[in-house]
Amino acid sequence: MGKMTILGVRGDRENVLDALMRSGAAEIVEDYELDSTIAHGAAFADNLDMRSRLNRTIAGLQKRFPAAKQLSLKKLTVSEEEFTFTDSEETELRALVARYEELVIEEEACEHAIAMLEQQIGQLVSWRDIPLDLSVRKTSHTTIIYGVFMDGVALDSFEADLLRGFPLATTYHLEEVGVFPAKVAIVTVNEQLPRVRTRLASCDFHEIPNLPFTGTPNATILSLEEDIDNKKEEFEIINRKLEEISDRCARLMTYHDYLLVRSERAMAEEKTTDLSYTFFINVWVPDSQAESIGRDLAAQHDIAWSYRKAEKDEETPVKLKNNPIIRAFEGILEMYGAPSSQETDPMPIMAPFYMILFGMMLSDVGYGSLLMLGTAYMLFGRKVEGKVRQMSMMLFISGISAVIWGFIFGGFFGDMVTALTMGKVTFPALWFNPMDSPVKLLLFSMIFGVIHLFFGLGLHIRNERMKGNLIGGLADSVTWYLIIPGLGLLLGSGAISGDASTVATLKTVGMWVAIAGAAFGLIFAGHGIKNPFKRLIKGLGALYGITSYLSDILSYARILALVLATSVIATVVNMLGMLVGPSVIGYIVFAVIGILGHTLNLALSSLSAFVHTSRLQYVELFGKFFVGGGSFWNPLRRKTTYVAIKEDPAPKQVG
Repeated sequence: MGKMTILGVRGDRENVLDALMRSGAAEIVEDYELDSTIAHGAAFADNLDMRSRLNRTIAGLQKRFPAAKQLSLKKLTVSEEEFTFTDSEETELRALVARYEELVIEEEACEHAIAMLEQQIGQLVSWRDIPLDLSVRKTSHTTIIYGVFMDGVALDSFEADLLRGFPLATTYHLEEVGVFPAKVAIVTVNEQLPRVRTRLASCDFHEIPNLPFTGTPNATILSLEEDIDNKKEEFEIINRKLEEISDRCARLMTYHDYLLVRSERAMAEEKTTDLSYTFFINVWVPDSQAESIGRDLAAQHDIAWSYRKAEKDEETPVKLKNNPIIRAFEGILEMYGAPSSQETDPMPIMAPFYMILFGMMLSDVGYGSLLMLGTAYMLFGRKVEGKVRQMSMMLFISGISAVIWGFIFGGFFGDMVTALTMGKVTFPALWFNPMDSPVKLLLFSMIFGVIHLFFGLGLHIRNERMKGNLIGGLADSVTWYLIIPGLGLLLGSGAISGDASTVATLKTVGMWVAIAGAAFGLIFAGHGIKNPFKRLIKGLGALYGITSYLSDILSYARILALVLATSVIATVVNMLGMLVGPSVIGYIVFAVIGILGHTLNLALSSLSAFVHTSRLQYVELFGKFFVGGGSFWNPLRRKTTYVAIKEDPAPKQVG
């Protein structure tokens, strides 16, 4: 990376920024903090609000109309001409969004009205056969209360109270006496109405709500059903109007991204420095592209430019440059953070180990194949883009690793072959089956962990060498290159050979290698410190790090745990599937249980492999060398959400 300074007349500022956005090869240097009151003014707020409304409109249209939904499968390709909007078209599209919002409100009101009408019908259905005009509730001196007593005790008690205390009130049964719930009409003089209602409140009595009656319950229901039909017709009209708006969905998507690009450019304009008649701007550009960027800008605009490479200790944005396979794993690093521009790109080491560790943890031919098929569909069927494509490619490659390790460990949906054949046939393991030899897997997991850590120490040496501190890097790393293998030979030589003399020799070699490592650490850990006592203390402190290394190595036991977890769950699923036995029905049951169980196990095991493999990178590997504190290169470009802009051969200037 290097820093380019561009100087031009103020009238060309917008055109220069537009050219930089099209090139996507320059990140603006923020020499000062942007004033938020400028960046978040009225125009910015209006742009943000309109994009939010457009997002809701587009999502709503794509959710309900198939033609609009098709546009969501991949980015819509538009030309430069299609990516421009006149003031009149902007006004039209804004009005279209407002009209969509109005129609949605009308639609919701219509749905609410239909629900209320259906609820009213539900309250009247049981009264349908009652041949009374329920709209008549009052006379000049009396009131009629219609309702239902839920049980005979409440009804008998109420009628007894009427005889004693309300001689001018009576109850009429509207259906056969003795049938409950009992529909009744209670007639009372108006003077006694409050007391009658108070008594009813203490009974298990449900009064008919005050509905818009038009006569008998049946006539009222017919009227309500007619109202529902009218509301449904109104709903259909609204739906057709929304469908007409969905025909403009592609243009709404383009307009959203047009506003997004305009907002990004406005933010970029605030980062330029304006003088009386000129402006200048500083940008980070890749060293390999600096000359062509400056030459192209000078050819198109009246500008002057200068370029210098980044100084030795100057922190610059980080742009990773890897092949397509390693690039697929860059998302894992991005989730952790950017490395410093003064250190080595960890991806060429991290990516292969991530693929291997993920495959080991999943280690099943069946699960790996399903993972490959699912991600292959996303890559080549759906043709997803951006971060989703990167993640799909990472899982596809990791799925290949899982298939390879599945053959090595002999796993095909656990022990499915053995379960289906009742033990007559087993899926062969090219190396060994972890279910039969868990200690062996634990041992090799730790050995693999040591290799993983040693690569991290190698990156530490390289980083220190870049800083001019090669001796310091060697002191931090070579010590452990000797101590850890030495202790391994000293403690584990019995597992390597059964011959007593060979074991004794290995232990002796391991002891001296470990001593050599400790001596190297004591001598060089305090490199640069003149005081011998302080150098000794520094060396002893460095050797105390053996506890940290032992903890890191033990962390790789999680490989064993996840391999066994995947295999055990798969075995249990197969066992449950074969409970019925080897018969037609039994195999059908096995298929149903197998599909559900193995799908769930694949999801859980893949998630666990993803999380724990990432942890081994972040904590164990990165802990040995990673400095961090950098920022990923974020060039000024036309970032879009819904569309992909097809570049014109000769970019137009923004007038």
